[in-house]
Amino acid sequence: MLLREKDTYVPETVRELILEALRSRRFANVAGVVTELKGKGVPEDVALRMIKDLANEGKVILNLPGASEDTVMTPVSSIFTYLRSTLAFDLWFTLVLLVLGLSTTFLIPVELFPLVILRWIFGGLLLVFVPGFAFVRALFPFERYIDRWERLALSCGLSIAFAVLVGFALNFTPWGITLVPTATVLAVITLVSVFIATIRRARVLIVNPPNSAPSDTE
Repeated sequence: MLLREKDTYVPETVRELILEALRSRRFANVAGVVTELKGKGVPEDVALRMIKDLANEGKVILNLPGASEDTVMTPVSSIFTYLRSTLAFDLWFTLVLLVLGLSTTFLIPVELFPLVILRWIFGGLLLVFVPGFAFVRALFPFERYIDRWERLALSCGLSIAFAVLVGFALNFTPWGITLVPTATVLAVITLVSVFIATIRRARVLIVNPPNSAPSDTE
C-alpha cells in the first residue's frame, strides 16, 4: 500500500507512480494506467483525478490526436524525442518501404528468379502505395477526420495518380518514361511528404498545450 496522510493518499506519490507507468512506453491507455495503479493500492477515482491534474499542469497529454479518446502520454520534448517514439512508427515504416522499393527495383535484375518476386512486391508498393500514403500523412497528420480505410484508399489512388503524372511529365524530358527517373521522382515525393508530416505532427505534440485539439486542417 502507498503512504497515507490521515487516510488520504499522498498526491506526490500517486503522481510519481503515474509518470513512472508512462516513462517506459510514453504512450498508454488511461484504463491501463488506472488498472496498474489499482494493483498498487490506488483507488480508481484517485488515479483518474491525478491524471487530470497532471494533464492540466502539462505533465501528461490526454486524448492524443489520432488515437482513441482515452489515451494518455508524456509530452514530447523535441522532434528527436518524437522520432524515437512509437508515435512515428508509421513514418519510419513508410521510409523502410521506400528503401526496399528502390533497392529491389535497382539491384534485382528481372531475370533473377525467384528474387525478382521481391522486386515485384516492393516495386509495386512504391508505385501504387508508398508516395500516396506519405502524401496523405502530410495532408492529415492525425486520424481525426479520416479513418484507416479512407487513408488506404486515398493512398492507393494518389500513388497511381502520381505515377501517371510523373510519367506524363517525364515524357517531355530527355530521360523519357524510364525506370530510374520515375523511381527517383516518386522517392522525392515520398521524402518531402514524410518531412512535412513529421513537422506538422511534432508541432502539435510539442507546442500545443494539453487537451487542445489540432486545427481542422490537421
